[in-house]
Amino acid sequence: MKVKTFHALTMQDAIRAIKEELGPDAVILSSKEVHQGGRLMSYFNKPVLEVMAAAEYDPLPPIKPARDTSAPSETRKARPAPAAASTTPPPVGPEVFHDTLQGMLANPAPLSQVYGIKQPVAPSPAPRHTRPVAPRPAEITQSRLQDLRKELRTLSREIGASLPAAAQSLSQHADPAIAALCRSLVAQGLRPSSADRIGRSLSADLTGRNVTEPHDLQNALAKCLAQDMRVSGALLSGQGDRTIAMMIGTNGAGKTAAITKLAAHYQLEEKKSVAIVSLDTYRLASVEQLRMYAEVLGIPCESAMSAKQAATCVHKHADADLILIDTAGFAERDLALVHTLHQLLKTEPEVQTHVVVSASTREQDLQRQVAQIHALPLLRLLFSKLDETDSFGALYELSHQSGIPLSYWSAGQRVPEDLEVATPQRLAELLIGRRYTVPFRSSVDAHASAERSPSRGSHTVTMNTVTR
Repeated sequence: MKVKTFHALTMQDAIRAIKEELGPDAVILSSKEVHQGGRLMSYFNKPVLEVMAAAEYDPLPPIKPARDTSAPSETRKARPAPAAASTTPPPVGPEVFHDTLQGMLANPAPLSQVYGIKQPVAPSPAPRHTRPVAPRPAEITQSRLQDLRKELRTLSREIGASLPAAAQSLSQHADPAIAALCRSLVAQGLRPSSADRIGRSLSADLTGRNVTEPHDLQNALAKCLAQDMRVSGALLSGQGDRTIAMMIGTNGAGKTAAITKLAAHYQLEEKKSVAIVSLDTYRLASVEQLRMYAEVLGIPCESAMSAKQAATCVHKHADADLILIDTAGFAERDLALVHTLHQLLKTEPEVQTHVVVSASTREQDLQRQVAQIHALPLLRLLFSKLDETDSFGALYELSHQSGIPLSYWSAGQRVPEDLEVATPQRLAELLIGRRYTVPFRSSVDAHASAERSPSRGSHTVTMNTVTR
């Protein structure tokens, strides 16, 4: 490797000099500005670039024209110039020309030898790296095609035999409408066994009846769903009982949004006294949002750093009809706080635990979350973000498999309109695709709320910043 330092006024000049001397494959190792002429002259001289470059191999020296080295140059200078030859060639006879021509034909020589022309040596071509040629695929014969078809048919029979009997019986219902409904339920996320059970229940319920209207089929489906799922109803039954509701769930599930909607509904529409206690010691922004909305609604909001402080806050607001408790998340430490708080509130009449889960979460993840808190008393399921999914089978499956009743579900950011008490009728509408046929709140709930609070329409808050 050859390393050399170059000085130039600009980098372009330095690169040009490097290429000329070290070749185009040279590599620049470093570059810096220096002053030439010593320390004193450096104040007056313009700085120049000092570039250090290196080449992997030394470049070949430039080819110089060949010289006649048979005699020293002095001798050549001293040698007198030969006399100019006569421009007229001597006469050649026919016999001499004939003999010369015969000799040239007998021993032909290349023109380069005859006239003394040196041909340049062509450089050897660089080795080319070629990829190995892939072998041509073997041609598929007709017998091989037949073997592949047999294997596919065998595989199809094996897959069909491994399917559950419920999945195979979905299309075996006598009523085409019920069979189509069962397939629609499976597409919504229900297990084939659940869809088949609902289909058989529908067949038994509609025996002897001519059901042609979708509304009648929806009502029959809601009746079947009510036999398999449980609902808890509203937080306050209207009999003057005090309720404490604790919201737990993963970060971002919608706990803060659910608390805000419930507080707005019972404070503004039900005319109940509400208090909020935040046990979220991690998300400071969430606590500030709760306090902001609590101030708008005119309800107290307490912040607790431990389960003991939260219990003290609950006892402080013993006169409130509804106390909503916000928690941090689903970490082991957070669940330990929830269990401790339940122990501290054993003397309270009713402490409900609402598991807030997103409707767009996979059923396997929902089952795992529920398994973590299954030992807590008075569990409820509150589904959020129904507006972010088109599959609602998890609402039914999670409640049916776990035995935990559904309490509420929400879809949207309006406060408190986008929160609704869970009912089998509404779930039936969601499962058969009638999602927007009526407002999110059922007409019965809306009518009941209007009777309790004539000014319901004037209390609407839009949640633009609360994490749902």
